[in-house]
Amino acid sequence: MVKRWSCLFLLFYLFSCGQDAEQVKSAISIDATQPPEDGEIDLKNMRENYVLSYNNPIVFESEHKGKSGEKIIVIGKYYCLFDSSIIVPGKYNLDDTTKSFRTHNFAEDVTIIINGDTSIRKTITKKLLTSTLPQHLKEYAVLLEPQFEGYDDETETFDFNFSISVPLSDVGEARKLTIRKDGTAKVSNPE
Repeated sequence: MVKRWSCLFLLFYLFSCGQDAEQVKSAISIDATQPPEDGEIDLKNMRENYVLSYNNPIVFESEHKGKSGEKIIVIGKYYCLFDSSIIVPGKYNLDDTTKSFRTHNFAEDVTIIINGDTSIRKTITKKLLTSTLPQHLKEYAVLLEPQFEGYDDETETFDFNFSISVPLSDVGEARKLTIRKDGTAKVSNPE
């Protein structure tokens, strides 16, 4: 099951980084235990796995040392909002371009604990990133599983990377979110 989810998120990441869909289709199989015989992605399986992700939140915890020896714990929970607020037009769907697809937004709750005290609680959603997104991503994309990249003790910042992509498509963009110890956040393009 882990291989299946890893492949699914790798697929979304590659799509969001501007890879040609045909290149990705020939290189990746969603079900690593039974790749399709013709080398194509099983698009039906991809949709099923995406829908299954609605009910499978992903949690992480990471521990770091701060500049002055502080014990820093970063906890994240990525989950579906079940808001049914996105209708993806058929033209974006790799598996069926004749039908639209209703889906939900996702969010990541981040809690940062410094020396035993909760200092930051932040919910990261696509809305936090809307000022930097083109219109079609504002309307049809979702926040895909954020990746915590780590704590930089020199700048005292926490770095996250995201893919903001239209589900079941090859359309999306990557974004970086930096959260300072005072809770302020800055959005940028990844380097």
